[in-house]
Amino acid sequence: MIANRPTHPNTVRIAASAALVIWFLFLGAGTARADFGIKPGSLELGLSTLEAGAHPDVTTAFEMNLDSENNPEGHLKSTEVELPPGLVGNAGATPKCTMAEVIGDPFGGGICPLSTAVGKAEVTIFFPNSGFFTLTALIHNIEPYRDEPAAMAALAYFPIRIDTHVRSDGDYGVTASVRNANEGAPVTAVKMTFWGVPADHNGPPRPGDEEFTDGWGRIVGGPGSGQRLPFMTNPTACGEDLTGSFTLAPWEAPADFSTYEVPVGQISGCEKLSLEPSIDVRPTNHRAGAPAGYSVQLDVPQNQDPDGLATAHVEDAKITMPEGVTLSPAVANGLSGCADAQIGLHDQTSSQCPPSSRVGTATIQSPLLPGPLQGFVYVGQPRPGNPYRVFFSFEGYGVRVKLEGRVDLDPTTGQITATFLDNPQLPFSQLEVRFNDGPNAPLVNAPTCGVQTVQADLKAYGGQDARTTDSFLIDIGCGDAGFSPGFNAGLVDATAGGSSAFLMRITREDGEENLSRIATTLPKGLLAKLAGVPLCGEAEATAGSCPSASQIGRVVVGAGAGSNPLYVPQPGKAQTGLYLAGPYRNAPYSLVATVPAQAGPFDLGTVVVRNALRIDPATAQVTAVSDPFPQILAGVPIDYRDVRVIVDREDFVQAPTACNATSVDGSVSSIRGQIAKVSDRFRVVDCARLGFKPSLSLRLSGPTHRSAHPRLRAVLKARKDDANIRKAVVTLPRTEFLENAHIRTICTRVRYAADNCPQDSIYGYAKAFTPLLDKPLQGPVYLRSSNHPLPDFVASLDGQIHVDLAGRIDSVNQRLRTTFWAVPDAPVSKFVLTMQGAKKGLLVNNTELCKAKPRARAEFTGQNGKVRRGEPLVKTSCGKGKR
Repeated sequence: MIANRPTHPNTVRIAASAALVIWFLFLGAGTARADFGIKPGSLELGLSTLEAGAHPDVTTAFEMNLDSENNPEGHLKSTEVELPPGLVGNAGATPKCTMAEVIGDPFGGGICPLSTAVGKAEVTIFFPNSGFFTLTALIHNIEPYRDEPAAMAALAYFPIRIDTHVRSDGDYGVTASVRNANEGAPVTAVKMTFWGVPADHNGPPRPGDEEFTDGWGRIVGGPGSGQRLPFMTNPTACGEDLTGSFTLAPWEAPADFSTYEVPVGQISGCEKLSLEPSIDVRPTNHRAGAPAGYSVQLDVPQNQDPDGLATAHVEDAKITMPEGVTLSPAVANGLSGCADAQIGLHDQTSSQCPPSSRVGTATIQSPLLPGPLQGFVYVGQPRPGNPYRVFFSFEGYGVRVKLEGRVDLDPTTGQITATFLDNPQLPFSQLEVRFNDGPNAPLVNAPTCGVQTVQADLKAYGGQDARTTDSFLIDIGCGDAGFSPGFNAGLVDATAGGSSAFLMRITREDGEENLSRIATTLPKGLLAKLAGVPLCGEAEATAGSCPSASQIGRVVVGAGAGSNPLYVPQPGKAQTGLYLAGPYRNAPYSLVATVPAQAGPFDLGTVVVRNALRIDPATAQVTAVSDPFPQILAGVPIDYRDVRVIVDREDFVQAPTACNATSVDGSVSSIRGQIAKVSDRFRVVDCARLGFKPSLSLRLSGPTHRSAHPRLRAVLKARKDDANIRKAVVTLPRTEFLENAHIRTICTRVRYAADNCPQDSIYGYAKAFTPLLDKPLQGPVYLRSSNHPLPDFVASLDGQIHVDLAGRIDSVNQRLRTTFWAVPDAPVSKFVLTMQGAKKGLLVNNTELCKAKPRARAEFTGQNGKVRRGEPLVKTSCGKGKR
């Protein structure tokens, strides 16, 4: 090869221009050869030092294959060099010039200043009939295109532009490309050296310096006049063999690429590197328990000393928020998740995440770029075992950086830890993230005041570990906000005796203690028609998978701090349910409330809250007592703000038939043990329109003679849709006395309450039929101790529920009377009472029944106040057997 080193710029311009014109016009391009490629042994990607974080001179070189006659095997069009990941260049190390200045003005115009030079290029081209010519030129730092981070150029026979891009679809290494090399004469060899510290080489040479003359006749090789900053920097990861690659294509077949890998060596000395980060975290407000936007700024100072070592690149980062700062359920309002295909983590395209998945903005600054990369923070679509994913997407200067992180929540406290692993081997000086503010902010301040501390743990590719912390103060809203929940309850249609949906709502002000459990006692007469409703099985109730046939309603839950809580169920998501189930916690029935925790992109399973339904045996009043509400679900605290219960199964809820004013009462407990008594006025209307015409029939069976002990059978019937009975007074005919000698045993109240009455205290049997139940209630009739002179008459009715029907026994005008003074406001279609006779009978005839026409007296008072009186004839056994 012949070195062509003209000393005068004009001579160089004329020679270069003439050669280009002559050979391009008259000789043209050669013919494609099968052996196009790099000459074996000539490929080089070398670093002047392999010390981690050092600033080496980087040399790339290759020679093209020649045939047996020393002619080029093909005509080089493009070259692409992939540098190992972590080997980076800083385009801000020197000033920049323009491509026009690189080419220069043939009539004495401007050329690139020496201070813009970042390396030198030696280019050899082949001229047929003349041979090989080599020209050395400076490589200048030039203004890049808008879509690339850096660009360089040289003038060596022809302009050479070197474009760069970052491999965001792979290892985030840097790739340098030369497109469309001179088409007139083949390039046969290229050697380019990029200086680690350009200012040490782009000035006049000193004695002993390796000097050379550039294409404009300037002699360089010594220190320049510009600022001394590092241009090339070694990786900061040690222990792995680095490789690079060259990809070439000929003009004859531009799509026919040939790729060559080249070993670079192994970086060492990582233990000498430093990593000294700092973190700054600030909420947008300092109110306890309030939603807040948070700014998180992570600074990693970069060592720009050209004689020192670069800061170690961050491999892993973990940010731990203060305990008490949690995710807010309200963030899911209108939130969607960005799919993997939309973020495109491993491609060069811009992120296509929907705006509805955006929860913040982000910027990242790198010493390699002239300005910060702008970006957004997105919520990623959940994966099994990783429900809370987050994406960072930055873009600018042709660089796209997309990172995936995971957010882990402490299942007990909800404390947030965000982790980003395997970050690109690129230096950054500052990362700032600003999470959205407002009522749907993703984060909520700690519920208590005080100093809050954030911790960042970083791990570098060089093995360094660093921890940094920052603190801020929560000092607003620190007083006791109290606990005074709102309460509303009632029927949609308050018509007496009708069927209507029942609604109940408990609300809590933002900042008050969270709800824990609810107990509600319904008014007398507000009952449910259990007939025809299949019960949810125990296993299904526990799992929250009750069948639809047992559903009686639904629930709505609003949760989240701030003015816009999240409500579930949400449109298009699984619906909530309220189901009737069997015995639970010593109650005959229970309610199973299932709330699928589905909102936005999240599906955290189903919340199941069981409610025991206790029924007062004397009044049939229902009290629902809930289990404690779950306070945290999959690490997300459930800040209950609004709980609504809707019981709307058709013909299920039955209104009372008494129109007196009463109330729905309850108690609401907080997580700290405060109990708030709640009540809402309740009253049905139009009781007077209800009819009331019950009928009673009585029969005395057995011997009819005086001193005989007959059996008594009483049958009470009520019409459908009448008012229910409130009070019943039945006076037996004068023919019957109470046989005191047959009172065997009286059950005490204590034993009765314990369901442990002796057998001898049973004196009869009762059965009650009601349209509310599938089967009648039935059970023995006891004499129970009383505060009155005579024992009480009590029917213990068992079945789907248990009811105690208590009556007072006394005498009036020498007639035996029983008064049921508090009959439950419940529809009873038929009530049958049978009292024992003979030796166990409580009644004794005081006359011959067949000679009398015994009549009883009956007075019934309806729940609506109407009264029904009568004197039914008591049937006897006259003419039906022995007297």
